[in-house]
Amino acid sequence: MIQGKVLFIFAFLFFRGIEFTFAQDSLPPQKPEQSIELLGEGYITSKTITNRFIKAFYFGEFIDDALKSTVSGKLGAVNRMGADSKWGLTYTFHSLEEKGKPRFSFSFFDRANLNLKFSGDLFKTVFYGNKMFAGSTAALGNFKFNFLRYQQFRFGWDWKGSVTRGSYGIAFSLLSGDRNTGINALRADLFTAPDGTFLDLDLKMDMIQTDTTRKSFFAQNGLGLSADCYYELPYVAWKSPGKITVELKDLGFIRWKSNSMSHQVDSSFHFEGVDVSDIFNLDSSSFTFHVDEALDENTRFVKKRYATSIPFTLDIHTKVFYGKKLAFEKGISWLLNAQARPYYYAKLHFLLGINKSFDVAYLVGYGGYGGFNSGLDVKMDFARHYSLHFIDNYLFSGIAGRSTYGMGMYLKLTRRF
Repeated sequence: MIQGKVLFIFAFLFFRGIEFTFAQDSLPPQKPEQSIELLGEGYITSKTITNRFIKAFYFGEFIDDALKSTVSGKLGAVNRMGADSKWGLTYTFHSLEEKGKPRFSFSFFDRANLNLKFSGDLFKTVFYGNKMFAGSTAALGNFKFNFLRYQQFRFGWDWKGSVTRGSYGIAFSLLSGDRNTGINALRADLFTAPDGTFLDLDLKMDMIQTDTTRKSFFAQNGLGLSADCYYELPYVAWKSPGKITVELKDLGFIRWKSNSMSHQVDSSFHFEGVDVSDIFNLDSSSFTFHVDEALDENTRFVKKRYATSIPFTLDIHTKVFYGKKLAFEKGISWLLNAQARPYYYAKLHFLLGINKSFDVAYLVGYGGYGGFNSGLDVKMDFARHYSLHFIDNYLFSGIAGRSTYGMGMYLKLTRRF
């Protein structure tokens, strides 16, 4: 009797185990998380050059005295202007079948960057002429200009952390260089005679440029590499959860082909004429000053390979959550290998909707190529599988003053599968 009960219990447990095993095996595998992001962003900003002046110059409109005087009133010994654009798409894939497996992403972006540093005397000479410097020397040096355009193929991996362990990620990119023009005028002193009969120019300048006959999209005038990495660590501040993030983006270089051009000049020039007191007056027939001719006669010119370190960003910021509806973010972002200064920013986030599906933040910032800026940072989920992220750093920047400095936008549309 006892043996029969034991056999019954054993058989019951055996078949229950088989049933449990079959049930486990019959569970459908978890579908991977996938998404496609369409991204477009760009900005142009300066602490000196107004938006109206930039638009008039770009579209070839007449630049009147009012526009020039607004800029002249802001000129300093050193002035900066910068622009950047980036557009493309990203595909991400995250398998959920194995714990701890990283999320993989692939991106393609078309990138362009402009860096400019110039003296106040240079702006006045170009837009007012050199007559105001009669009998004196205009300091046109300490001038830097760099324009860069390239395509980026990016491969990235992200590992998500926990409450106690941080998240981190790495990425590597292949770069296809289209165009590059770089000018570095360490010294450019222009003396105008008191009676306007002669000019003396003391010039030390280096100029590099890629093949001017290949300017199309995907011209492939050069090849390069870059890398990204970040680390995000959670913490608790005054009983409020938060996280600190350190991120390095676009650390890399492009090596340009052997048909690239290099100009070097370190010499003094003397020009005489009937009247050389307004060398940039295109309506004057008294004197014509051709910079290209001077460079052809006095420049050391070679065709050779050269390498360019692309601008890269170091960003450190913290974000602290106060309850479920409010968060405060602050940080510093520095664009290196460029003429920009450190950029300090802060964001006040309002988290709304179910599962914080709507995040609207008021942001303020100072630095970079410009001065003070303020705007909005908005993230929202809609139509179940879609997300939209919109940023305008300069939306409210012009409210306090008559002139606005800086314009741009960031827009990202995400479709999840």
